[in-house]
Amino acid sequence: MDIREANQIVKIILDVGEEFIKSGAEIWRAEDSLYRICNAYGFKKINIWLITTNIQVSVETPEGNIITQVRYVPSGSYNYDRLDYLNDLSRKVCATTPDSVTFRAMLDEVLTRPEQNVWITYFAAVLSASAFGVFFNCDWLDAIAVGVIAVIMTAIGRQLGKVESNPLTYNAILAFIGEVCVLLCVAVGFGHHRSYMTIGIVMLLIGCVGFANGVRDLLNRDIISGGINIFNSILGAAGIAVGIAMAFLLLRGVI
Repeated sequence: MDIREANQIVKIILDVGEEFIKSGAEIWRAEDSLYRICNAYGFKKINIWLITTNIQVSVETPEGNIITQVRYVPSGSYNYDRLDYLNDLSRKVCATTPDSVTFRAMLDEVLTRPEQNVWITYFAAVLSASAFGVFFNCDWLDAIAVGVIAVIMTAIGRQLGKVESNPLTYNAILAFIGEVCVLLCVAVGFGHHRSYMTIGIVMLLIGCVGFANGVRDLLNRDIISGGINIFNSILGAAGIAVGIAMAFLLLRGVI
């Protein structure tokens, strides 16, 4: 393997690691996959370090050349369909060790898979918000109102997510919009229990997956990544509180 080909292989390996992290993989699992791929290509003295926002790979080629590459990982939305195909890709690469051109084509095939139908996202939002509302004593009219609000929040959230990745700001904006909608619904009689309806819409924003991944990372001694995931979840929870509080303060006495 010449040095140019080796550099391209390492670059694509970092691309795979980046997509693993952005899609919601645990850090130790993504790191293990990268180690396996590097071993399959015959690299020596493999050193890989991953956290939620950074990947560093340093390897020695069979010819004795040292290759080191560093990658910043921007935040992304969890995509477990893509994660499943990335796992399959890593296994195929380890079994066949394709050249860089074929490896890139295999990765592009995973990344260009069609996304799930948008109606599934809206259906899941309505179902989860309304179901949690009913669980917390919403009546049938409350549940319908919460479902309508869930559609509004999901539509706004899909657009907001393209320009805002900070969980504090993102959740604060959506929680504010959702709570304003709840207050308006109760004011016009399209809903009766404001507090129960609020619980329903809040369930759309709680980052349980990120917190759970953070705890797993801590248990696997990935302290930095675990701390980042948990702190992001705390920021998201703070954003929910800020958004709802702002709606109460601004509309107190108006609605």
